[in-house]
Amino acid sequence: MTKNEDGTDMKLIEFKIKRFKELITGILLGCGTRWSLVRLNVIDYVLDGLLFINKKYVVCENEIKEDTIHHKILTIKNGVEDMQPLDNPNILDDDNLLYTYLKGKELLVAVCLHCEDVVYVGKIKDVGQTYFVLDTYDTELRKSGMMKIEFTKVRYVQIHTDYLDSLCLLLGQGESQES
Repeated sequence: MTKNEDGTDMKLIEFKIKRFKELITGILLGCGTRWSLVRLNVIDYVLDGLLFINKKYVVCENEIKEDTIHHKILTIKNGVEDMQPLDNPNILDDDNLLYTYLKGKELLVAVCLHCEDVVYVGKIKDVGQTYFVLDTYDTELRKSGMMKIEFTKVRYVQIHTDYLDSLCLLLGQGESQES
């Protein structure tokens, strides 16, 4: 079995999400009772960002065999960048803890609900018992309003993708110009 840098077994997994046509592939970094955390493999051998997958919507998951070229290449690439995404692995067991963590880190997130082609980009501004409030941006990075999202509706949450990190660069530039 191939090992991650921290000595844990590396698993490359394909997830089938309810109502989604495309499979989600990634390196499993953590698994709790409510969420799985994967380093996202967006296409071919490209690793891009982290994805919290709501296990409620996982129809099935399949491990990609170690003897495939896909697994071999991603094993090598996964060791190149050290990603320690979680201060507290218990956030994978509790919706409130996850969203409170993301709010506290002030991360730009992409949230996907029932349609795989639509994601809502923004920062989490408030967390209730069963929902969170997302301060959203449109595709031109203009504020587009607050969205109250029920925990139970979220299929996945992305962080630190190239897209989101690029938008953060622009946001940071705008904030420094406003000061």
